[in-house]
Amino acid sequence: MHDPMLKRIFILAGIASFLWVIYLLLPVVLPFVIAFLVAYLFSPLVEKMQKIGLPRWLAISTVFILIIVGLTLVGWFLVPMIWAQLMYARDHIPEMIHWINETFLPWASTTFNLEPMEINTDELSVTVMDYIQTNYSVDNIQDIALRLAQSGLSFIQIGGTLVLVPIIAFYFLLDWERMLQHMRRTIPRPMETDVVQIARECHEVLGAFVKGQFLVMILLGLVYAVGLQLIGLHVGLIIGLVAGLASIIPYLGFAVGIVAAVIASFLQFGMDWVHLALVFLVFMIGQAVEGYILQPFLLGDKIGLSPVAVVFSVLAGAQLLGFAGMLIALPVAAIIVVLLRHLRASYERSRLYGAQPVVTTEHIENIDLSTSMNQDSTHKNTRYDIAQTDNANKDDSSK
Repeated sequence: MHDPMLKRIFILAGIASFLWVIYLLLPVVLPFVIAFLVAYLFSPLVEKMQKIGLPRWLAISTVFILIIVGLTLVGWFLVPMIWAQLMYARDHIPEMIHWINETFLPWASTTFNLEPMEINTDELSVTVMDYIQTNYSVDNIQDIALRLAQSGLSFIQIGGTLVLVPIIAFYFLLDWERMLQHMRRTIPRPMETDVVQIARECHEVLGAFVKGQFLVMILLGLVYAVGLQLIGLHVGLIIGLVAGLASIIPYLGFAVGIVAAVIASFLQFGMDWVHLALVFLVFMIGQAVEGYILQPFLLGDKIGLSPVAVVFSVLAGAQLLGFAGMLIALPVAAIIVVLLRHLRASYERSRLYGAQPVVTTEHIENIDLSTSMNQDSTHKNTRYDIAQTDNANKDDSSK
């Protein structure tokens, strides 16, 4: 009685100690975790390149070169355009404040029966200067130096992580199959089939989510950016791309994009209801494209989450881990759904669920097979008994 309980206590203590060590070494472990995720994401592409005859090291190098070239081209074309739009927004800040004071705030006061409001630029400047003098004065030079030192260390850590991640990911990809085999050998033999099946389903769900959501982000950002540019919004490219990137979190991209586009439309065109309607039309078209084309064809129903479950997962992730929790909420929820599905199937096959295990189709086929075999055996025995009786009767008559 005491040995199994003691064994469980030791196992739980070992797991807790391992997790605690991982937590203490998180800054060191983080590049390896990111590199493992990168290797996991690009391993299917490497395997496809291997199928056309490339050695694995050359396939991995080709994938990394394509990634670098792609990011360089995107930066080459997009950065100047985004910079120009940012400079436009900066140069027109005084005009925006003037429009808010002269047009928007009086309209809001009249429409919603509010007290007259105004942005006082002089008071705003005084407030900003007071904040700077209070928090960044000469008296606080030591605090400033400490902040700069901490920022420098942070930049060094980020730079080191950015350098280490591709190198570690390269070696992970190089030994990917061997790592998977080592991980599989650690699974207890009686549990191997179930664990491998669960891991395969989780892999399918994660692969569908990552590839599908990545394409949804890009295409949705293009739809928003092109649409806002076509209606004449000067900062439409920035708003569209930000809305597309933010769509990695469900409903966030739409909310951020439409609010920013409405504000930009008011600032650029004033109280022009035509352009405001065009902004709403662009985002309605984007939602229709996402809901009826992108989601069904790129994601489908592989994730298996209802809209209510999606909202709950995102809110729970935000509560637990903040913004990072919102990013990983859906893939984690999809994995939990896979685990719950197997747990439910195991429960329905148990005696706890009913007086006897649930009879599945496979069980019915086995029962039918055994029944037919029993019937055949019974028929054979009956024929044998009849034959024996006939032989006995013949012997009696001959006597």
